[in-house]
Amino acid sequence: MQVIGIKTPLFKNKDNLINFIFDNISSMEDGDILAITSKIIALSQCRTAKLKDKNNLIINNSKETIKFSDVFLTFTDEGWCINAGIDESNANHKVILLPKDIFKTVEFIRTKMLKHFCLKKLGILITDTKSLPLRVGTIGRTIGYTGFEPLRSYVGEKDLFGKKSRFTKSNIADALSACAVLIMGEGNEKTPMVVIKNAPVKFTNRSNINKKNTNLSISPEKDIFLYAYKNFEKNKK
Repeated sequence: MQVIGIKTPLFKNKDNLINFIFDNISSMEDGDILAITSKIIALSQCRTAKLKDKNNLIINNSKETIKFSDVFLTFTDEGWCINAGIDESNANHKVILLPKDIFKTVEFIRTKMLKHFCLKKLGILITDTKSLPLRVGTIGRTIGYTGFEPLRSYVGEKDLFGKKSRFTKSNIADALSACAVLIMGEGNEKTPMVVIKNAPVKFTNRSNINKKNTNLSISPEKDIFLYAYKNFEKNKK
């Protein structure tokens, strides 16, 4: 698998996203996946706001919030994340919100690119970053995808010693986003897009346009870590 960063000029608020993609990517091949940072998607949609409105925006875009000294831990449709995905970095003294209509957007991008590059198989994924419980730093995650299956189930398959898997599913989409964000960086790298070649994915033409979320999140009631934290707190008392 190859992960190729695309260095570009600075993407500005209200810039045309499709023109930006075609101006900076001269060719794509069947079986490629294009990863795009959510920030330029949001900028193309004018999803920016004044810095002074940040806290209110975080609360309004969250189902639950827990205030820490410098940040909010927030619960959204995508699960737990910091500040509801609202970010000050590379925002030029503003804040950038997460994109809206993300699945409609990725389908639109894919349709345009299939036609422009005369392709039959193409994946698109939109990346963001998140913190993981009890781990230092951030890692890439997927907030939108199309053109490939995001999960690979091993349920019922045998391992090296013949034991059948009962639960294991590989999160292909988030794994690819983690690779992409590593190349994109989170500073002044100016690499908002990454082309992934020869990824071990199953391509599909099924539309995700009616999905409300990525189906990569689970409810708190089904999260195994919920029980761990509850028992941890109970044992402390």
